[in-house]
Amino acid sequence: MFMNDKPKLMDVASWMALPIGLMWSASFLCTMYGTDRPLLSMLSTALSIISIYTLYKQLTRYRRLFPMVSWLYVMKLSFVTCLLAGLLTDAVQYAYFLFLDNGRLLSFLGTTLQSEEYREVWKQMMPEVNLNEMQKLIQSMTIRDIMMQLTLYNIFLALPFSLFAALPVKAPKPQKEENEKP
Repeated sequence: MFMNDKPKLMDVASWMALPIGLMWSASFLCTMYGTDRPLLSMLSTALSIISIYTLYKQLTRYRRLFPMVSWLYVMKLSFVTCLLAGLLTDAVQYAYFLFLDNGRLLSFLGTTLQSEEYREVWKQMMPEVNLNEMQKLIQSMTIRDIMMQLTLYNIFLALPFSLFAALPVKAPKPQKEENEKP
């Protein structure tokens, strides 16, 4: 392959998505187990930020290798990479809920909804919502329902994450030839 021939978008995006998806998956797992461990919760946030920086570095490296691509192409590459990383994260989330969670999330949410402080805050923010109905709805959720919500959440997160990573990517500076003398 010649340096001017750029690889297909899906090929590049799939390779870029692997480390990003692994970081997002680790962030999800840290969030799930970080409810009673603050250090894990902080690690979850750090992994999310590091994933944006990692994607930025990948995009910068790609743009340096293929300087003829436009910023719009880099943005498209970033978005597809985030969508693919989201799919990998969805697979990890599904496996977590299928094999590891055992109703832990739903019982945590049910306990939280029973907390008097939480109920007061909820009534102030959304007075028209009945908390008892909300609790029944949460308790009746299946893995499929949870995964539908998480998949939509991951898709909606792909755009801002890809924007944060692609916005600062600049076109490479033209390299001066060694034969030129000042």
